[in-house]
Amino acid sequence: MLMIVLIFATFLFYQSTLHYYFISDDFFILFYDKIHPYLFKIDQYNNHYTPIIWLFISQLYKTFGLNPIAFHLVTIFVHLINICLVYHLAKIVTDNKIKSILSSLFFTFFFGAYEVVFWFGAINNSLMVTFYLLSILSLIKYIKNKTTLSFLFFQVSFIMAYFTHEYALSIIPTAITYWWLFTAHKKRFEFIKLFSLPVFTVILTTVLKTIMVKIPLMVRTPSLVKFTAFTLRSFVYLFIPNPYIVDNIPNFFIPVIFLIILFFLIKSTRNKLTLFLLIWATVTIIIYSFTSAPQARYFYLSFIPVIIYILSIVKIKKFLTITYLLFIFVSGVIFLHNQKLYWYQSSEITKNVIKSITKYKSTQNIDSLYFVNLPDSSNDSIWKAYVFRFGFKELLTNVVHIYPKKIIFLRSFTPTSHTIEAPYLNPSKLKTLINKNTFIFVYQENLKNVVLLK
Repeated sequence: MLMIVLIFATFLFYQSTLHYYFISDDFFILFYDKIHPYLFKIDQYNNHYTPIIWLFISQLYKTFGLNPIAFHLVTIFVHLINICLVYHLAKIVTDNKIKSILSSLFFTFFFGAYEVVFWFGAINNSLMVTFYLLSILSLIKYIKNKTTLSFLFFQVSFIMAYFTHEYALSIIPTAITYWWLFTAHKKRFEFIKLFSLPVFTVILTTVLKTIMVKIPLMVRTPSLVKFTAFTLRSFVYLFIPNPYIVDNIPNFFIPVIFLIILFFLIKSTRNKLTLFLLIWATVTIIIYSFTSAPQARYFYLSFIPVIIYILSIVKIKKFLTITYLLFIFVSGVIFLHNQKLYWYQSSEITKNVIKSITKYKSTQNIDSLYFVNLPDSSNDSIWKAYVFRFGFKELLTNVVHIYPKKIIFLRSFTPTSHTIEAPYLNPSKLKTLINKNTFIFVYQENLKNVVLLK
């Protein structure tokens, strides 16, 4: 009954996203069926091979077209599934219904959920988490009863998770840890049987991409300094899940706070369950930090073992525990509520720009389209509500049906702190670029729209 209430409350809280339009990145992935026509083909200009998400999104597009309500309904639905899976996982490992409900509650309103629910473009992360949790649940069941069905479900769930988002490779060390800690009679054959296919899948796809892909496999070049900084800060975000507080902590104090958290973790990790949950969280953080800056959509997975860990070690009736848990809950709700405004505004900006460009659509050949000062985000924060980053070409060709030979982004006039990164051009030189086959659109912050420069 409590889970039904939580699911209903979750839908009510997130249902406002059904009124959002798309943002620029969405148009890149909405046309996956045109970019990736074959499921078994590795694109030499794409550092990801994730055929499950390609197939998933292309089928959604074929079914619903460009109806944003349908796509945002899917993001909510996937989040609801994950809430239920978190409940079942917590119930199995803690054997406590109240703590299981609380795990789902805090996960529901965790601040990191804003990207995977408000932004359809992050559906690969939330759907990956669905298969990830199914994989862990099936492994736990297999260790308990050794059924063939549980074994097969673990293998299939891993494949589905990994081919939805490659960060699912963290299932391998996480699952090995659980198997090692909770298997009474460890057998080499069983270990090989369980983990050969997942390891082989990761190695094979990595080797094939190394040979075939012509761009760097990692978007961000690994750096020891950045890796250390991102790892420490990620732990702080997960145990103090309030960006308004953590973002204002000077970098110098982050290692100090991390050491305090680490002392707390060492003191509190006293059984196999808490050790497993801590290793699980650490593995996901390390993998993300190696290739990326802290991102809310990545924390979405990492927070699951963290919140179950916290609830496993605390006594719920203590005043300090109640205060801390209320802090987590209230922090998440306030942050998510504020992000709703930004994401709605981002989607409206995209809609406005499309309408403005469509007005000037011409049957003439367009040599060049210039876009000046397009925003990267509707807010000046590391927790962005994205507007224009990728997908602009796909937006123009598949939605507006304009086919320019060149699309050029510039910065000019007085760009804001959240203007897209682009070469700067003196305003006096902009008009010299205009001719009959060239259009220049300038974004104006006060209008939340572009205007044609004449």
